[in-house]
Amino acid sequence: MAVPNVRRLAWPGYLFALLLVVFPLGDLLVNVWPPRVGELQWRYGSIGLLSGFWLTPLFGVALGAICASVLEHRRVLRTLAVLSLIAVFVMSGLVVLFTLDWLQVRPTIPAEGKASMDVGSLKALVKHGVVAVLFVWFGVAGWQTSRPDGRSRRPPAPLLREPQ
Repeated sequence: MAVPNVRRLAWPGYLFALLLVVFPLGDLLVNVWPPRVGELQWRYGSIGLLSGFWLTPLFGVALGAICASVLEHRRVLRTLAVLSLIAVFVMSGLVVLFTLDWLQVRPTIPAEGKASMDVGSLKALVKHGVVAVLFVWFGVAGWQTSRPDGRSRRPPAPLLREPQ
């Protein structure tokens, strides 16, 4: 059961978590506005830029999930779990699009710039991938934790079990 004094921190904690998600994505929108989805370079640059913005929203989701878990707000936790899994599907589509755009933009880059473009693109893909894995993890763990009994249907992997 949650400590009664901690409940006073629920709404400020949730608001802070929401700001950690919304503000960086708002900053990204300002940087890539106006949208030019039909332009190859704009898509490539925008999705690449997005890879650097994911960490703070991920921290916001983590903070929200921790608050919801500690305060036993199962609906909030389940909502965050669903939003995390939706984010993974969106990210997956963006990664595919980014990869295809990279392959199309690459031939237009002078030979001396291709290596740094490749390194930057691979770095962006790794960032997207790592954040996607963490969103999946938060989604699955949040869904399982939001069950009324707080348990999953199967035991955790041996490395993730709590010491007894």
